[in-house]
Amino acid sequence: MPTALDQLAQTPASAPLADAVRLSGLLDLLPDPRGVRGRRYSLPALVAAAAASVLAGARSFTAITEWISDAPGWACRALGFPVDPLTGTVSVPHPHTLRRHLVQLDGDALDQAIGAFLASRATPAGPELRSRASTEHDRLISAGQAWSSSE
Repeated sequence: MPTALDQLAQTPASAPLADAVRLSGLLDLLPDPRGVRGRRYSLPALVAAAAASVLAGARSFTAITEWISDAPGWACRALGFPVDPLTGTVSVPHPHTLRRHLVQLDGDALDQAIGAFLASRATPAGPELRSRASTEHDRLISAGQAWSSSE
């Protein structure tokens, strides 16, 4: 398991999947060591799935790949895995594929992305952000009430 993921192993996570989806936005900046041809899975999806499994308690490559294989389809879609257009099923990488790609990652870039994610989680929302969120929440509630009363 990449040492950068060890940082996540020491972090309490009440919602590992939601945290991993938020982390995937930072993972878009990771350099992809793979060639352009033959990319079936996006790099952020692979790393976000590994991060979600570590946040959920996986501590080895075997546990990570088992968690990803056992994850429901909706969770895999949320992490960014592709959906087969004909069958509608979500394909997940083979354990060897995941291991090969995680080992090839730039450790420093992954460490920076995870560090930035953990720092953003630790920073509490200021009063301005809470005020905007509250206003947006109230607007959505009133819009939902208006929509339900129009039915």
